Amino acid sequence: MTEHDSASVIVSRSKKYNINNNNPHFSQSYPRKVMKQIASFKRNEKIDKKQPATPTRAPSKKKTATYAPTTVRRLNRVQYFKHKELKNYNFWKTNYPDPVPPLPKDEDVNPSTGEKLPPIIAYVTTLTKCAPSNMDYLDGAAVLLHSIRRNSYGWAPMQQQLKENQQREREQTTNHNLSNNFNPKSWPNYGGNGGRYRYRAYVILNPDASPKNEANKDNNSGDCAKILENMGYTVLHRPPLVPLYEIPPSNELAATNNTYYDELQKSGYVGEQRSIYGPLSRPHDERPDLLSYNMLNDGCCGYDELLKLHVYGLVEHELAVHLDFDSLLLRPMDDLFDVMLGKHSSNGKSVPTLPIAKGPKTKKPDFSKPIHAAFTRDYNSVKDPNPDAPVGIQGGFLVVKPSLEVLDRFKTILRRGEFLLDPRKGWGGKFGGFYGDMTFQGILPYYYEMVAPEGEHNEIELDRCIYNQMADNPRKSTHRFPRATPLDPEKMGFSDTTKCRDGREDCSDTDCQRVHPRDSVTAHFTFCHKPWDCSDGLPGTVAHETCSVLLREWYGVRRELEDWWLLKDPNFKRAKTWWDNIDDQRNLYWKAETVDQVYEHRSGSLNVSTYLGYCDSFGENGYRSLTHPDGWFEEQEKAVKKELNTSTNYLSMNK
Repeated sequence: MTEHDSASVIVSRSKKYNINNNNPHFSQSYPRKVMKQIASFKRNEKIDKKQPATPTRAPSKKKTATYAPTTVRRLNRVQYFKHKELKNYNFWKTNYPDPVPPLPKDEDVNPSTGEKLPPIIAYVTTLTKCAPSNMDYLDGAAVLLHSIRRNSYGWAPMQQQLKENQQREREQTTNHNLSNNFNPKSWPNYGGNGGRYRYRAYVILNPDASPKNEANKDNNSGDCAKILENMGYTVLHRPPLVPLYEIPPSNELAATNNTYYDELQKSGYVGEQRSIYGPLSRPHDERPDLLSYNMLNDGCCGYDELLKLHVYGLVEHELAVHLDFDSLLLRPMDDLFDVMLGKHSSNGKSVPTLPIAKGPKTKKPDFSKPIHAAFTRDYNSVKDPNPDAPVGIQGGFLVVKPSLEVLDRFKTILRRGEFLLDPRKGWGGKFGGFYGDMTFQGILPYYYEMVAPEGEHNEIELDRCIYNQMADNPRKSTHRFPRATPLDPEKMGFSDTTKCRDGREDCSDTDCQRVHPRDSVTAHFTFCHKPWDCSDGLPGTVAHETCSVLLREWYGVRRELEDWWLLKDPNFKRAKTWWDNIDDQRNLYWKAETVDQVYEHRSGSLNVSTYLGYCDSFGENGYRSLTHPDGWFEEQEKAVKKELNTSTNYLSMNK
């Protein structure tokens, strides 16, 4: 039998047993080699049209505009991701969402001053997965947390702390002269004088990155969460707002006595309540799970990015801020917090001076009413700029007043799944066609502009050059992707156009690449690229100066964090009351070999004035990682506690 005849027989059998590309059991019926033979035979059949038909050939199928997988590869991909999602849901058979640790009572006062303590702001970030082979991005989490700490209530400027500890520094038991290495000029240039509000840092955790997940024990995917917890973050395991796929009844999987899993199974899934009729109904030739499939890889993190919406569930706090790992506080956000909490004036009549955006979508703030949310928009993701073009909310910065009612509304939006895909008009047929439109960046504007009941929401769009500063160019580029303004367009190969990304005629008032960081409150390392990748700061462009200053500030915060951990304090002990949360989250370098490594990691040669010795070359391979303090891991924690029982000065244990 020839190869051609063999393939013909296979196709004949596929017809007999109804084995075709649309059969969900197809991939399980024949091995990959056989399926390849079928595909090859069908291709040859199309090419050799002159060859007479034989009874063994599969009949040609007329193509239809449906989502039904046309190849085994597509079908396997759908099944793989669906299986992966369902496997994650199994985590909730034996686990519950973590409760938020109780906050202190309102009457709590600072025992040192006797003054009533200010509100505690929740700072939240999200971890959807962990790659143990490269965890440099966790340095971003450590630096972010310290930038929050140094701009919050209870922090004393490092210069003051250094002065108080000079005598103890001279007693440091290493070969290094710390009085020379502690150079305040290497510390950040902005902020660092404390703030008017306390803080607590949270990380929302996906089961994929959980140390509790049995599936992660073999690949160490739970290590990231352990490190974040030891940094000072409070870990909160959270499920998806709504399951991406329908969870099979318990009798189809392992039986469970976990009531929360049963609740999750009954909560529905994305698109379950999609209307049958009307302009937002699903087209008759669209698979019910098409939206779910596309949401898997939407934006930066796919469907998992919607875990950020759990920030609305932190109702224990008056305000909650969500920031990405690649963000940085340059100064306190106290003015924004004052406005959102109605504390900007004693009589509530004075108009606060907040930097409000100037875009065509910006609404005039109503400061006579409570502010429920503050955000910036991502005009860089708009494909065809015009004043009426839909614009997403930037996913790296969000400040909200937590509300379980709002959280439930987001769940309802997902269950209804009213996202038009073909053409891609987005949520409600109006919010789509831009980066991240299916998930976080698209669902937020849809909620605030179409879903939220009139009178129950009052949000403000902040100036993105001041809050969430990314040093972006307000004009379109001749390059296919957004680019900073080149100093020499001919050399760079691209140039600015006259078209503003927000659709206005003149956008010079939002030229963030020219706004110096001294005027910004928070930064977001997107266009400037990640500091832990030793970014070059976009040389040859207008943004280079701004990016270089922002990078220098990030490395300065890292240097101050390390020096804070190096400060010698024989009276240090873990705080037992929340008012002293600054020291409660303090780690220390106390082993001689650890201290040696800290200074060795500051000896990089790349542009020391900017990178402060933390880079040998541009790119991730040139980065010198943050040294973990002694006590970040369980066995070291036990060693510290043991030594503390025998000595009040555990920094002298290495003599």
